Amino acid sequence: MNVASYETILYHNAMPERPLRPSTRQAVLDAAVDTLARNPGASLSEIASRAGVGRASLHRHFSSRGDLIAAASQQCMDEIDAATAAALKDARSAKERLSRMLEAVIPLGDRYHFLVSEAVDDEAVRKRYAEELDWLAHLVDDLKAEGAIAADVPRSWAVVNIDAQIWVAWSELAAGRLAPAHAADLALRTLLEGLGP
Repeated sequence: MNVASYETILYHNAMPERPLRPSTRQAVLDAAVDTLARNPGASLSEIASRAGVGRASLHRHFSSRGDLIAAASQQCMDEIDAATAAALKDARSAKERLSRMLEAVIPLGDRYHFLVSEAVDDEAVRKRYAEELDWLAHLVDDLKAEGAIAADVPRSWAVVNIDAQIWVAWSELAAGRLAPAHAADLALRTLLEGLGP
């Protein structure tokens, strides 16, 4: 899949409705991401305090923790889309696209690793995640065509493994065991050596 195709997916995704007070909503969302990155079990009261608003203000924008986590997931996917699109601009091969995507996405784990342990029950998030996996599936097809992934490796197996390597890298970054560049390199090596011909 080429960069234009990725951008089609990126722009196809609908942005959430604009709230009445977007600056307050974004302040709460940013506070949630910052707070949960440090303490995944943080309460809504802690998040409201960090945002400089009361619980009532937080609940005007996010009716529940689940709504807040869904919004954080959407923001994470927005950042993944933007980082990936920028990284792929002049990539010449599927292997280079995979490498650049990992290098762009894995550093986001500093902000979004808490999503690894959160159950997100939101239709819009599920739809976007399915689109992300579909993009990976097309990348896998291109990697197979180049011979970077063995022809007998099932497409779904390769997609799940690429996705899992990102989540594992995020967990390792959160634990302080790896630096982003090293994590991206290890993920790429694990994938190409494990799935390669």
